[in-house]
Amino acid sequence: MKSRKKFIIFAHSGTYDKLYQIVTLAITAASMGRDTYIFLFFWALKRFVNEDFDLTKLSNEFGKEGEQLSRRIREINPISLKEILDDVRAMGNLKIYACTTAVKLMELEESVVKSKVDDIVGLTTLLELADGAETQLFI
Repeated sequence: MKSRKKFIIFAHSGTYDKLYQIVTLAITAASMGRDTYIFLFFWALKRFVNEDFDLTKLSNEFGKEGEQLSRRIREINPISLKEILDDVRAMGNLKIYACTTAVKLMELEESVVKSKVDDIVGLTTLLELADGAETQLFI
């Protein structure tokens, strides 16, 4: 029996443009039948745990264009990223893991993190899960 393709996202950034990309790529890959994993670190972890997906906080480098992009995203895609993510996670082939060290570095409460992700694991486990993945992205 052939195993399904794996799609991995190492998520680091917490700006909305990158969270949007993380979520949309993950839900698309999962919807296509791939075993999809999001590994959360630093600011992406903090935003996921706080369920702060839809705050359209873009990097300052975007200036006025960032404000326009934020408005345009809300106009085009009024559905919450969290709602979409939750719906796709219910399919069972999208898993979200938090890095043990990142949880500590970001001073997040472990019990809260555990309630938002599939598990909190170390780098060894993350790399084992990523092993053999067809696609690995760092965002």
